[in-house]
Amino acid sequence: MNRQPENSMPRLFNGGRQLPDDQVGRLRQSNDISDDIPALRRRMAADGYLFMPGYLDREEVKAARADVLTRLAADGCINTRFPLEMAVPDYDKEVFHTVRADLAGDSTLLQKVLYSGAMMTFFDRIFGAPVRHYDYTWLRVLPPSEPPTFPHYDIVYMGRGTDRLYTAWTPLTDIDFDMSGLAILENSHQFEELKEGYARHDADSVCENESDIDMSALPPWYRGFGRLADDIFAVNDRWGGGARWLTSEYRMGDLLVFSMYTLHAGLDNRSESIRLSTDSRYQLAAEPVDERWIGAQPPAHGPDSKRAMIC
Repeated sequence: MNRQPENSMPRLFNGGRQLPDDQVGRLRQSNDISDDIPALRRRMAADGYLFMPGYLDREEVKAARADVLTRLAADGCINTRFPLEMAVPDYDKEVFHTVRADLAGDSTLLQKVLYSGAMMTFFDRIFGAPVRHYDYTWLRVLPPSEPPTFPHYDIVYMGRGTDRLYTAWTPLTDIDFDMSGLAILENSHQFEELKEGYARHDADSVCENESDIDMSALPPWYRGFGRLADDIFAVNDRWGGGARWLTSEYRMGDLLVFSMYTLHAGLDNRSESIRLSTDSRYQLAAEPVDERWIGAQPPAHGPDSKRAMIC
């Protein structure tokens, strides 16, 4: 896959609707300062993300992808009439956008990419002290035409420990603009209204007085399991303020890191193949950790993670 010229942007879609040309842009690359840790920290503070094309070992990522595809094929999710590397979904299996943490946990090759080598070295340097990662890995499987990830801050899903926590989004596919990938809303880590309101929500909170209130009157994140809105356009109408959604064509080996307060969403996969990517999380080992995402079998968003509240 050859990346398109930096000064060109194709048509991008979310929920079947095309994003206006003046509301999209390219992620800023940070390879030029990859060895300057103070500069990386300043850029993270300024932009809310760091995009490092080719930072990871591409061959290791490709090996992890092949392992994941083999496991998906064993589950019947891949159409084996096509070469495995094409990742054509078997629609008889009804493959929907899903998180396959089970496959991620079973893949030694994927665990190697995410939790050793260049990845851990990167976070050790950024934090400047011993680092730990979450045990739960979000392996995202997005077939064509399925709804992508809705706009959200990560803090609403993992805010019970430290908020000095970073997400690494790692493509397990070469993603051109037809397939599309993750998009970040420019400067959204500085949206004080959202940080003081939406970001204080816990997605696993449950309104114990639900029968006594009009749920439709509550903000959307109470009704939509943590999502800020159903699509990018609703965000632009209410909070965007002219900010652009920043994205890129991605290749295996690229690394995108962002903060808990960086608003992001998926773009539509308009290709013929499944899009594979992972979300993994990293923090200082000495700081509190969200109990939902650690241990041999993390409770995640299961019943043991729910907290009752008065809405």
